[in-house]
Parts: sequence; C-alpha cells; structure tokens
Amino acid sequence: MIPPHQKKVDELIRLDLGYIPEINVNDYRLSISGDIENPIVFTYSDIVNIGKDKVIDDFHCVTGWTKESNTWDGVLTKEIAKIVKPAQDAKYVLIGSYDGYTTNVDIDFFLKDNSLIALKHNGNTLTPEHGFPVRLVISDKYAYKSAKWIKVIKFLKNEELGYWEKRGYSNNADPFKEERYT
Repeated sequence: MIPPHQKKVDELIRLDLGYIPEINVNDYRLSISGDIENPIVFTYSDIVNIGKDKVIDDFHCVTGWTKESNTWDGVLTKEIAKIVKPAQDAKYVLIGSYDGYTTNVDIDFFLKDNSLIALKHNGNTLTPEHGFPVRLVISDKYAYKSAKWIKVIKFLKNEELGYWEKRGYSNNADPFKEERYT
C-alpha cells in the first residue's frame, strides 16, 4: 500500500548530500560500538559472508515517491544485534556514513524483521549512487533513515539526532502518518 500523497516510481531516485564517496571494498570497514557487549569492525567480505537474508518491501522517500516491492539482500540488523549484544538500556541507534551523513532510529525499528544492512538491490550489487558497498534499509521509515555508505553503527542509551533530524525533519519519519517534519 502506498502512503498518502506519495507517487509510484519505477526506479529508486538518487538523493544524497551532493557527494558520493569512492570506497574500495578492500578498505571498507563498518564499526559497531556503543552500549554493546561485543564491539566489532566488519570488512566488506565479513558482511558478504554473513549476508544471506532477503527483504522484499516498499521504499518511501520524504520527497513524495514510493518504489514498490524492492528486493534487498544483505544481513538483517537483528542478526547483527545478536553478534554485538546491545545492552538492555540501549534504546537508540545512530548510523554514520562515509560522506559524513548521520541518521538515527529507535532500536525497535532497527531490530524489525524488515530492517537490514543491504548489499544488493533487486538482485544487483548496490551502485555507488545507491550506497555501494553497504547501506542500511529501514523500510518502515522515510528513506532518510536508510543511510547509504554506512561506516558506523552506534547503540546508545540517549538519543542523538542525525543530519536531517537536526534540521527539522521528523524523527519518527512514518510515511503512513506523513511525518515529514517536526
């Protein structure tokens, strides 16, 4: 189902901060830290080797478009959480990207069955424009919560707002409630 005031598109539309980082997969690192038992740094190969999960879901942009039935391949975020073991008082997750972008989500959304660290979109390796080598996908939120080129995942007791959230975008970002701005 398409949220109110969204239009269907056939392809993901490229949106970013005006900069696409060039990331060599041999140099790629994803650091997971914060209020967790097992801090870890994953290489691209590590993520590929554990990335056996698939999510099929719609993808909604705050600018008013929806791409239906996307197939994302990668690692469910709840599987990552099993490895790093967040503390019981970790309530938020801050995500940082190679381009300096940040976003945040409540841990409940990070751990949902349709939230994942994506390596592929519709059967193809992600393109640089759409987050290669690794992006976050939080399907139940507007796409600004689905950070591209992720570099850091930090579990937190206290909420830290991300790039757009600090600039007046909704922290909830629910497309079905049209939560675009605060």
